[in-house]
Amino acid sequence: MKKSTIVIIVGLVIFGEVLGLILQHQARVRLRAEVLARQDDVNELPRLVVENQRLSNRVSSASVVSSNLASQQDELNRLRAKVAAQNRQLQELQTELAVPSSLPAFQSLAGSNRFVYLPREAWNYAGYSTPEAALQSMLWATFQGDMSTLRASLTPDELARRQSNAWKGKTEDQIATAGMQGLASAEGLQILNIQLSENQAHFTLYFTGQEHPDQPLWFDLKRIDGEWKADGAEHRLTGL
Repeated sequence: MKKSTIVIIVGLVIFGEVLGLILQHQARVRLRAEVLARQDDVNELPRLVVENQRLSNRVSSASVVSSNLASQQDELNRLRAKVAAQNRQLQELQTELAVPSSLPAFQSLAGSNRFVYLPREAWNYAGYSTPEAALQSMLWATFQGDMSTLRASLTPDELARRQSNAWKGKTEDQIATAGMQGLASAEGLQILNIQLSENQAHFTLYFTGQEHPDQPLWFDLKRIDGEWKADGAEHRLTGL
């Protein structure tokens, strides 16, 4: 074999080995770069987990806020509807008050509009010195189931009528329970009008919060020995 041929062969072998080393080096460089990139991803993972949790919490909070706003809007709409209904009822009652009373016994009594509202929380024992105080004392006794005070709030004639009719055959507990249940849904007392003479009083009123407060209630009182006492009513409340 010629010397030049040998040189070429040796050169090719050396070139091949050098090329292989170069390719191996490039492969190692690429592999190292990939390892470093993966390491960066691994290092970034905790931050990504935290960020994902933060975003999830924000989505949850937004959902809760949206739900609360919807609930509050529903409650606001309900309250607005209730107020509107009560305003309509009050206007209807005021219109009815303009019609002369159908109760002959009180047509001659002077009338005065007294738009007084007594919330149930304000009901208490107020004595019997005025018609308003006597009415409130009787309502308070009924709402509390205080039979002793309730009896003391009635005229002898009214007490006899109740014992012969609504209270007949019932125990003290049954009468008290019926009275408390009758006022359980009442939110307050709206006094619309009072017709008053020296010894007689006639109230026109209604209870807010009742299921059907669309008709006024009539309530009569008499003054006996200087004290005002309940003397009958036309109403729907059992036990009053």
